[in-house]
Order: sequence, then structure tokens, then C-alpha cells
Amino acid sequence: MNSNNMAALDNEVTAKNTITTLKVEEEDKEIDLLDMGMALVEKLPYIILCFLLGAVLFNAYAYFMVKPTYQSTAKLYVVSASSDSVVNLQDLNLGSSLTKDYEDLILSYPVLDQVIDKMGLNMDSAELAKMISLENPSDTRVLKITVTSTDKQQACDIANTLANVSVDYLPETMSTNAPNIAQVARVADQKVGPSYLKYTAIGAILGALIYCMIIIVGYLMDDTIHSADDLEKYFGIVPLTVIPESEQFRTDDVQDYAPRKLGKRGAKHE
Repeated sequence: MNSNNMAALDNEVTAKNTITTLKVEEEDKEIDLLDMGMALVEKLPYIILCFLLGAVLFNAYAYFMVKPTYQSTAKLYVVSASSDSVVNLQDLNLGSSLTKDYEDLILSYPVLDQVIDKMGLNMDSAELAKMISLENPSDTRVLKITVTSTDKQQACDIANTLANVSVDYLPETMSTNAPNIAQVARVADQKVGPSYLKYTAIGAILGALIYCMIIIVGYLMDDTIHSADDLEKYFGIVPLTVIPESEQFRTDDVQDYAPRKLGKRGAKHE
């Protein structure tokens, strides 16, 4: 047999060994995943307990630690009659284009600083801007000014003051007609947050997930022998027999001569 044939044979043997090794590794991974799943199933009662515990803790946190928030909304109608108190098509088109400009300018610091000065608020324009949200419903020229605060009266007052300041400031800055106040904000009678259902769901999922991660980490770090199959898998040793652990075979006199326990699941191997 020449050298070329020998090299081809060696390459074929190497390829077969590689394929065999890959198959064995894939089988080991499948067995590991199955064992990991069984480890999670064995701890299912504790997982459910952590699920309930997390839900209760997060619900209690939301109820006792998170302050409720309230919202009040004022509305501006961004269309004014150009002449003779008649709204024409040009006014409607102009109102649509101005709405986007108003959204940017209402949250500018000159407008917000005026609101702070008029109300005597103990905050700066950046903090006030975080409390305000603007919305322009599609196909409308209505601009909704919504203020969120832990003080329901403060939310109402800020929304109305911001609307009034905007009506006076924006037309002068943009050289346009003033928008109309379509809706005055009212004091909210119901809170908008926090969502106890949301906190409860998050707590339940986190509680169960954290405990599952603890089980998985413990499983991956556990290198002890649990069964006869593990002996054959890792050491290539086939046990001759398996003696189940039982108290009736144990006495104080022969306890020192008992076979060494190899696993956590109550089996001894010889």
C-alpha cells in the first residue's frame, strides 16, 4: 500500500472518529438537558412557592412604597378664523401644520419657566417637562396636554396654567393666531398608577425565574456521582450490582463497614 492510500485511510479514520465524537457529545448534551429538566420538575413545589412569594412581595412594595399618580388633561384647538369669524380650508391646513410646532414649543424652557413662576413650583423646567405629555390624535387639530403628578390638584393646576401660557406665548413667538382652549383640565378622581397587576406579575415571574436559575447553577456545579449510569458515562465502569439503601440492613456494630455512598439519591454501588 502506497503512501497516498495510507494518507487517505488515515483521513477517513480521523473523519469517522470526529463524527463519532460529535454524536457522543450531542447525546451527552441531550441527556444533560433532560436531567436538568428533571431537576427543575423535582423542585416544582418550591418554584411555585417562589412564584407566589415574589407576587406578594412586589404587590406589597407597590401598595406601600410607590406613591399613586394622577393625571389631568387640557385640550387646545389649533384653528382660528382668518377673517369674519369663518374657518376656511386654508385655516384647517395651517392648523394641522402648526400642531407639530406647538408640541415642540410648549415643552421649551421659556414656556415652562413661566408656568413655574406663576405657580411657584419648587422644580426646574427639566423636571416639569418630565411630568408633561403631549398628544395630537391623528387627523385632528386638537393638542392634548396631559400632566401626571402624585398630587391630583397640582396636576390639574399645571395643565390649566400651561394651556393659558401657551395661548399667550406661542402666537406672539410664531406670529400666528392664538389657539382656542377646547377643554379645561379637571381634578382627577381616580389614580392612573401604579398598576398593582403589573407589579404582581413582574414579581411572580422574577421569583420563579431566580429560583430556577439557582437550581440550574447548582445542577451545573454538581460533579458528584448520582447513579450507575454516571459511572459508566464518565469512567467507563459498569457496576456489578446496586444495593438500595435501607435501615433494616444497617446496625450500629457494622455501620463502619457499610459501603461508601456514591450519590445523593440513596443508591450505593459496588
